[in-house]
Amino acid sequence: MIKINDHSNQIQKSAMLNECKGNIFEFIVTQRLASYSNLEAQFLYSLPPNYKTRLLEYEDIVREFDPALLDKLPEFAKIVSEKIWQECDLENLNFKQWNVIGKIVATNEQDIWNETDIVGSFMEGDTLKYKTFSLKLSKEHSYTNTKSAGVKSFVEKYFYQFREAKTFQDELNALVDKSFFQMGHKLYELIGQEFKGSFDDNWKLHYSELPGEISPEMKPILFENYNNIALKIYSVLLFLSNEDAPLFKKSLFTLCGFGHPDIIQVNCFHSQNSLKNIDVKTFDQLFNNAQFEIQPIKELSSSIEIHIGDLALQVRVKPMNKFTLPAYKINCSIKVIK
Repeated sequence: MIKINDHSNQIQKSAMLNECKGNIFEFIVTQRLASYSNLEAQFLYSLPPNYKTRLLEYEDIVREFDPALLDKLPEFAKIVSEKIWQECDLENLNFKQWNVIGKIVATNEQDIWNETDIVGSFMEGDTLKYKTFSLKLSKEHSYTNTKSAGVKSFVEKYFYQFREAKTFQDELNALVDKSFFQMGHKLYELIGQEFKGSFDDNWKLHYSELPGEISPEMKPILFENYNNIALKIYSVLLFLSNEDAPLFKKSLFTLCGFGHPDIIQVNCFHSQNSLKNIDVKTFDQLFNNAQFEIQPIKELSSSIEIHIGDLALQVRVKPMNKFTLPAYKINCSIKVIK
């Protein structure tokens, strides 16, 4: 059963709403694509026994927080599936199966399914092939999330081809621990107590552990901590981009949601429960001959922005959940800027 642990935390509610609406949207779009291929019955039959229960849970949460959007999702899915079918020229393909990848398919061939939400399996002669789609539904003018990773593995995971990756990762990890310790001392100084390396039961009893609920006088200290980490990542990215620009650009593709070049990105944007725009893009359309530029980091910012052709890639430092633990994630997201 899906739970929202703290209804007073707007960020948590928003994240849960986005997850649930995305799951419902993926299902309806896939169902329609299967219908166009005369495979709807097979698609529905192949769903796991508990999938309907999960969909009902997703619907309950969206209905609680945005009932008007829930009513609009089938309409959005119809428009989007028709656009995918037409722009990707799917009519002449001999499809055998459609699946919602993240929820249904288990496979050891992880490189094939990177960032994939929907897959259509089709025959080309005697060969089984795939059409893979990344599908996102976001608010108009917002960034579309593409990747989330732990800060203490980020450099090694996505820039592993550089010989300096491990060294930079070790330096970043040391900086994360040092900055967390400095933040703790400053916050405890505000409440007239001594920080001893961790946020104790007294803090948890009297003060919030959630960044969205921290008091105004404490927020600059929290932001300074995030900025310290972002500045280190910024310096690492600058070094790597100067060290080997083509390899650096190649490393950015996965952060932009293209861990596999055959993925087709379908980014949908809505506002006031109206579908405003649908971008259907292939790897070649986005990155062929595209130049990248790392933008100067802003004062006390927790994010770095890299422009790649018509895209802005945002690399943002965020707490995993509670800021009272030295655990942070790097959220990557993209937005069309031209």
